[in-house]
Amino acid sequence: MKHKTIQALFDYWNTIRAGRPAPLRSEIEPGAIRRVLPYVFILERQSGDAFSFRLAGTGLCSVYGMEFRGHNILSMWQDECHESLRDALHAVTRNASAAIVEYTATTNDHREATFEMILLPLAQDNGAITRVLGAAVPVDQFAWIGERLFARQWIDRMQIVDPERMPRRERAIETARRIVREKPPVISNPIGNFAHQRPPLRGERTYLRLVKVVQTGDERK
Repeated sequence: MKHKTIQALFDYWNTIRAGRPAPLRSEIEPGAIRRVLPYVFILERQSGDAFSFRLAGTGLCSVYGMEFRGHNILSMWQDECHESLRDALHAVTRNASAAIVEYTATTNDHREATFEMILLPLAQDNGAITRVLGAAVPVDQFAWIGERLFARQWIDRMQIVDPERMPRRERAIETARRIVREKPPVISNPIGNFAHQRPPLRGERTYLRLVKVVQTGDERK
């Protein structure tokens, strides 16, 4: 883990799971991770290969210029990257593994930015792992990020790891605790204002597409 936000979220998750395969979804306290919350998301495993966003932080939405809720994260990827991320998400939810992903996103005018993402298992009250706690952070702090829509992205490097075999680094954990206690950053480009800033560039499109989810029976909570 290279980015301090990714390290802080992992250490928080690792602390509250307290030796279990995964912490409960109900144990996640947004106030405890307020510093990293803008880039945090939660996915829900649905039928087939759908892992839909239940929520996503304002920082992540601002970076991509869209609202993530309801979208399938796998629709962001194509070909072998789609398959690799699908397999990683299944490892997280079936084996309580952790996945760390480094990827590159590019715009239609060939601007590129590097990201780091982490995927961690979350359990329901009955112990079933159906949710994924994650964060995705741009490693590159380019001024244009949030002003250009990303049209394509691909995975550069991925690690599937057993959290029990990861060494505890006391200094990193103390740093993570300090980070999550700090005041969250101010988001300068809220998602609601994007439509009024500029028209889309010619040929520019977001790589994510709206996925309408039809459910039967009682609505998921």
